[in-house]
Amino acid sequence: MSTEKQAWESHPNIFLSNWRNDTIKLVKGKGFYQWDLNGTKYIDSCSGAVNASLGYGREDMAEVLKNQALELGYLTRFTSVPPILDECSTRLAEYTGMDRFFLTSGGSEAVEMAVRIAKAYWVHEGYPTKNKIMSRWLSYHGNTYATACFGGNLARKNDLSAYAFDEGHIHAPTCYHCPFGKKPGECNFECANELEDALINKGPNNYAAFLMEPIGGTTTAAMTPPVGYVQRIREICDKYNILIIADEVLAGFGRAGKPLSMDWYGIKPDICSIAKCMSGGYFPVGAAAVSQKVSDVFKRVGHYYAGFTWAGNPLACAVTIETMNIMERENMMENINVQGDYLMEELIKMRDRHPIIGDVRGHGLLIGVELVKDHATRTCLPNEQMALMKLMRNGYANQVVLEAASGKMKNGVEGEAFILAPYFGVTRSEIDELLGKLDKIFSDTEAQLDFN
Repeated sequence: MSTEKQAWESHPNIFLSNWRNDTIKLVKGKGFYQWDLNGTKYIDSCSGAVNASLGYGREDMAEVLKNQALELGYLTRFTSVPPILDECSTRLAEYTGMDRFFLTSGGSEAVEMAVRIAKAYWVHEGYPTKNKIMSRWLSYHGNTYATACFGGNLARKNDLSAYAFDEGHIHAPTCYHCPFGKKPGECNFECANELEDALINKGPNNYAAFLMEPIGGTTTAAMTPPVGYVQRIREICDKYNILIIADEVLAGFGRAGKPLSMDWYGIKPDICSIAKCMSGGYFPVGAAAVSQKVSDVFKRVGHYYAGFTWAGNPLACAVTIETMNIMERENMMENINVQGDYLMEELIKMRDRHPIIGDVRGHGLLIGVELVKDHATRTCLPNEQMALMKLMRNGYANQVVLEAASGKMKNGVEGEAFILAPYFGVTRSEIDELLGKLDKIFSDTEAQLDFN
């Protein structure tokens, strides 16, 4: 009989995500690397939860936190607006091109606030029935009740199945497994046109906004729409008087190589949510950002009574400002794109000798790798082979922390993938070190699978 401890025995007071399988116990980080209790060194290929974008152990960020904590560690925005919140918001406006910002404690709050602002916008415009949100299957928008319901990844909300609400979902642009049997460049954006059909059938006067990830995150492994898709979505939303909410929590703030991932398509959203890389991983922060079109309505009304205890916290503001300073000072945006392009090119080359590698997609330092049984047919590995779980375990065995994509890429039923999202300062030699380990991880995993 096995004497190996279950996870709940190793962590007697934590409400766990995985109650059975224990994980590595990381205690230290520096730059691209982390160490566990035993001193084993790991490559962090995914920047924590795709948020530790500046790397670990930065003394400049520690100094900023210390100084701000000594100066003013907390202030509720209901009684005062500290100058540092003004400074932070102005810098965010310059960086993203959005107009005004409602700071939150993280991504789920940012999405939730973005949705509330969209609904309030239409109330103030005299259309109170425009209060529903359309979103996409496979998407992920947060872990609160409402954001989980807006999400389209069933695995992320299976505990809500008895009482979740569904205001409408359409197909995501999963070009590698197109649900309409089309190929990029040869389609008529059927997945985007589905939005128009849904709005007509459900009534556009019932909808406040369309919520989308411009580039996918941890459920779709950097799903990247074809050129023209986002433009078609904009046309449909404008036609039916629907706001666009861009969920930029994961792909935004430089992660995909632009201030907002929507920038790749030359379109600004009406509202967007940002978080994760805003603080480089050094403090919990997020924001709902609005365009001038939206903020003008609230200027006219004169109030918006909503908030969170930690919204606009001075520590969060200081860290966000310093994140932008570091990114500019160290020319990180250029590095994101240069190293990201190199990583993607090398993974595509690696595909020639690894049958398990299917689609390689993304922008900047947000790259998704899909696992397949057959390249030519894009056939998925059977779920029962548990290929992704084996790959993750082989990652740990080869001292690499990987980020699994929890969605099923093909119709939400099959198809596994993972994400690579190194920190923004990653060097060419560090990328090469990661690629060497990935080569071994792929080989080890292929040896455990049946490709017949």
